[in-house]
Amino acid sequence: MTDATQTDRRSDLLALQMDALYKNAPASFLSIAGAFLALLTYWGPQTASVLVAWVACVGAVALLHIGSAVARSRHRPAGWTPCHWAQVIHVCYFSSGLLWGAGGAWMLGHGDEQQALVICCIAMGAVTVTFPAVVYPPAYNLFQVPIFALFTFGLARSEHQFGDLLAVASALLCLALTVIAHGIGAQLVLALRLSSENRKLAETLKRRGAALEVANRELEALSLTDPLTGVANRRKLMNVLRGQGPRQALLIVDIDHFKAYNDSFGHVHGDACLVLVARAIAASVGEGDLVARLGGEEFVAVLADVEDEQAQATAELIRANVQRLFSVHPNEVRRTVTVSIGLALRDEARHPTPMELMGDADDAVYRAKNAGRNRVCKIRDERRVASA
Repeated sequence: MTDATQTDRRSDLLALQMDALYKNAPASFLSIAGAFLALLTYWGPQTASVLVAWVACVGAVALLHIGSAVARSRHRPAGWTPCHWAQVIHVCYFSSGLLWGAGGAWMLGHGDEQQALVICCIAMGAVTVTFPAVVYPPAYNLFQVPIFALFTFGLARSEHQFGDLLAVASALLCLALTVIAHGIGAQLVLALRLSSENRKLAETLKRRGAALEVANRELEALSLTDPLTGVANRRKLMNVLRGQGPRQALLIVDIDHFKAYNDSFGHVHGDACLVLVARAIAASVGEGDLVARLGGEEFVAVLADVEDEQAQATAELIRANVQRLFSVHPNEVRRTVTVSIGLALRDEARHPTPMELMGDADDAVYRAKNAGRNRVCKIRDERRVASA
């Protein structure tokens, strides 16, 4: 694993940890509520000014935490990385812990045992409410260690009964919470890492699945397309013929004297001619019709939902459009090209399968060839057209 990959993973993990911490930012209002409760408990002429200043500082830090959460949700400042937001978290949690620890230690020296019990309960509540921050142990320890360290100092110096014993208990509790936070934090970090990796794996699988689906569609399209001309191939033709309704016409379009064309001008020009003929056929049929290359110089047009006259008109249009290719594309087509077209209309009794329909169209093509080419013939019905 490269250093860059490890750095990216650490950054992703830190981003998840910051998400968890900033989602809990509204809990900072409890810090303000606790500060007011302590103010009411210790309020007096000699303590008022200190308490007001302390509550103001606690409130400012809490609002900083909440405000930074709002800014982060709006992606401001732009370009900040998880490391920048982690630095803000460090400031908020350490400042809050230091204020609660210093304020609590001062209050322990300026009140009776009942008041001391209240401030100790408030401090324990603050540490408890902040426990979800163990997902990022540095933040939790920056909060709870200053509180317990300064409470230990305050209890040891106070004249309260069992003050020394409570100071020792405070220190031990601080140590225990540090160890617990480390253990639980490690488990939560592992869970976040697995969650992040699973999410990335799911996204990767989704992308690859989408790419595979696109590739499959492209492969399917290629498997149904003639690579030279771009029209459908025989496989696609048979699929369409099997699914079409009774009002169907099939045209087999055969280029006249194409072998001689290839022999005279070469296969490169012959291929160019095939492409232009395919385009001419496609331009002559309707949007819902199919043009396919049957093989060599033979093409097929499948006309859907047409009557006899419509089918013959389309066949005539194909013949005429192909014959005009030489005048329209003199650089690509080296001489006049004509086609013989066999037309067959589907009859369910006569054509139980597509092969019978193609057989009739093929017979019609041979009749067109024998009749002089450059014409449209229908089975049992030959109709001569103007020859070139």
